[in-house]
Amino acid sequence: MKKVIVFAPATFNLAETTRMIEVAKQLKKSCDCHFFGFSPTYAPLISQNGFDFSLLSPILTKKQEQQIMDLDQMKSVKNPFTKELVASRINSELSYLADKRPAAIITGTNVTIFLSARIAKIPLVYVKPYAMSRPQLENDRQSLLDIFLLKVKWQPKAFRAVAREHQLSLPKYSIDLLDGDENLITTFHEFTSWQKYPQNYHNIGPIFAQLGDSLPDNLRNTLLAAQQENRPIVYFALGSSGNSDLALNILNVLRELNFLVVAPIKQYLSEKAIAEFQESSIMITDLLPAPLLGSYLSFSIIHGGEGTVQTACLSGKPFIGFGLQQEQVMNLKYCEHYGNAIRLKPKPFSETKLRQAIESIQSDDYQHKAQQLAETFHADGAVNTARFISQKYLG
Repeated sequence: MKKVIVFAPATFNLAETTRMIEVAKQLKKSCDCHFFGFSPTYAPLISQNGFDFSLLSPILTKKQEQQIMDLDQMKSVKNPFTKELVASRINSELSYLADKRPAAIITGTNVTIFLSARIAKIPLVYVKPYAMSRPQLENDRQSLLDIFLLKVKWQPKAFRAVAREHQLSLPKYSIDLLDGDENLITTFHEFTSWQKYPQNYHNIGPIFAQLGDSLPDNLRNTLLAAQQENRPIVYFALGSSGNSDLALNILNVLRELNFLVVAPIKQYLSEKAIAEFQESSIMITDLLPAPLLGSYLSFSIIHGGEGTVQTACLSGKPFIGFGLQQEQVMNLKYCEHYGNAIRLKPKPFSETKLRQAIESIQSDDYQHKAQQLAETFHADGAVNTARFISQKYLG
């Protein structure tokens, strides 16, 4: 009988959900992979890839999902994690874990699983970026905020209360609450190779979404036609952490330039807004298999999510990035320092700076650095994660 591995992503987060799916694809022959979450938003992707998914209660509302996103991006201190919500989630998680009896749990940042795994005494593997981790803040302090984050001892009241009910002692420092028994770092190793990792931190390399093995025929034909006309092709994406204001600000600049723009940002725009761009050279679509677009592109405009940044690095084309929260800013800083990207601030949005960046990013210097990085960029994180899990928990 195969052992069980449970995946616990925040299923309202696209990058996190797809990262878990890619790992499960590599593990499915050696164990039974089961997923759970509290949001139906990206859960269909899990089922479409052939994995069992359980939607646990209480199910997050869209308002609650947005509150979590806003908290993550430091736009607001409000969050939906009341004592009642945290207690209900942990009860659901503990019941699920008792039923599945997994050898280990793999998560992105489903915050309550960090308590449930400790209560159930099941090993927790946290697959995450290096940015905003304890070793990153210790080795690469860049501001007073970094020092503060290392020393702060605040724990959410609801988490403290529920932990007491389960006789669970929480870590002394806030940053250690969201740490796994093992932490697998997906940041490109060369960006952090000079920094020291603790014993329970391991660099496994980039993992990003593989949303299909082909492009829609109409899109592929349009891309080929643009290439034949020597027309620049731009990819514009904001992952699951973008917003309609930023999307429209960037689209309004791109509409005035002689580019073909492929923009899988349909979720951020109203039907009226989408209709306004139909007569332009901007193709607004649903999610696309972004890795397949690389050979067509001149450059990309993206947010700073690690999976999206890694896809851009692998494409061999430079990009402009808008970091929407601190981790994303760090992801972009690595690339800015390397020389294959330009980092801009989303607020206040500057049309002038975006136009300047668009002109600069097409230079030979940025193009050369992007190609250079792609030659050494290893996109084997899912394979390495599966190997680590198999050796440690499935032997």
